[in-house]
Amino acid sequence: MITHHRTSVLVRLTVSGIAATFALTACGGSGTAKPAAPAVARVVAAATPTVAATSRAAARAGATVSVKAGSSPLGQILVDADGNTLYAFLNDTDAKSTCTGTCADAWPPAIVDAAWSVAPGLDAGVFSTVAHPEGGEQLAAGRYPLYRFSGDARPGEVTGQGSGGVWYVVGTDANPIKGDAAAPVAAAPATTVSSYGDTEAPVAAPVAAAAPLATIAENTLGTIIVNAGGQTVYGFVPDAAGTPTCVDKCAQAWPPVLVEGDSALAGLDGNVFTVVDRPDGSKQLKAGKWPLYTFAGDAAPGDANGQASGGNWFVVAEDGKLIK
Repeated sequence: MITHHRTSVLVRLTVSGIAATFALTACGGSGTAKPAAPAVARVVAAATPTVAATSRAAARAGATVSVKAGSSPLGQILVDADGNTLYAFLNDTDAKSTCTGTCADAWPPAIVDAAWSVAPGLDAGVFSTVAHPEGGEQLAAGRYPLYRFSGDARPGEVTGQGSGGVWYVVGTDANPIKGDAAAPVAAAPATTVSSYGDTEAPVAAPVAAAAPLATIAENTLGTIIVNAGGQTVYGFVPDAAGTPTCVDKCAQAWPPVLVEGDSALAGLDGNVFTVVDRPDGSKQLKAGKWPLYTFAGDAAPGDANGQASGGNWFVVAEDGKLIK
């Protein structure tokens, strides 16, 4: 019985000692349990994933991919998560994004978050991000930062192809595709001047008859020339010799202001407006030395989303000079 009593006392003392040790540790005492804190910190640090790990985890979890392959008249090309065509800007050298301001309004950069991912079937190794000058990380394929085009009205369109000789769709190998599509992929906007192309335009025809081919309007850029429908018109820097050079795919994104018959020039100032032959034999309106174009990315009269696009496109002032 005495032995049993001693054992009970030892058990109680041992339990009490353990409790005292925990009490000292909890109150900030100098007990030996204090070094356990760094071990907890190491566990937390190990549990914090890198950005790359987060991206991979997001992709595995079914996050929406930022880039995938899509079919087009130009072959397999890069598109965004919604199927919108992605373009490269040839003026972006050394993987630096240079399309900003009004250029970026017309060609929005493909900004992605930290969890961006690549669709299966593409070589993830060719994709990266670069800092866009106006903020955000822009997806890049190879050495080309990627952009969308405001003139593409729906997924699958490639109306920006060849625009200004500097904008091209991108193949799945991260290289720009400089060929032309097998057939036009989008009709000219309904608001372009009625004389655009040789396509049927029963709605636009009365507009040309009811209003001058070009008029003057006030814009945030100044007093500018607009077409009969009120759309802003532009000059193309490579046309400096007075001859139109924007043709084929370029002309789909930048429809020329065409002239049909001498009567179309009625009411226009002959000191500013003249006519020039296009390569296909049609007639294009000029202001000063500049053949005139509208922009497929301008959704409404008065828009000037094409201003400074690619460093080549500028609105035209009432005196026929470019506004830069």
